[in-house]
Amino acid sequence: MNLITTFLLMILIGHSTSDHLQTLVCPYENRNISQNRRVWCKRDIQDENCCTGFSFQPGNSVLEDGNIQVQDDGKSFTISVKTLGQGDGVYWCGFMTEDKIIVKLAEDYFSTGKMKCYFSISL
Repeated sequence: MNLITTFLLMILIGHSTSDHLQTLVCPYENRNISQNRRVWCKRDIQDENCCTGFSFQPGNSVLEDGNIQVQDDGKSFTISVKTLGQGDGVYWCGFMTEDKIIVKLAEDYFSTGKMKCYFSISL
């Protein structure tokens, strides 16, 4: 009986690979940025005061063909990333002033690594 149970468990236990959703919260509640463009960019390795990325209008909720989602609650906006177009690194979120200056609100390290998810079914 134990042999049959072990065999069934080996068949029923599996694994799959899944992208993990990474998020960054960008608080702005003490600033008046309602009309300012938002910024998402990767910090430059050579110059930590610079970054490469893009800006977008407030109200946009889906960017980069659905790989980036933005939610805004009036006090902060949250960027959720499925796939990193620029690879691993430190990413910033912020806003752009009228003078085209980027004001960083938050930063974090993002990775393109995959997570393995294991699952099993019990009898």
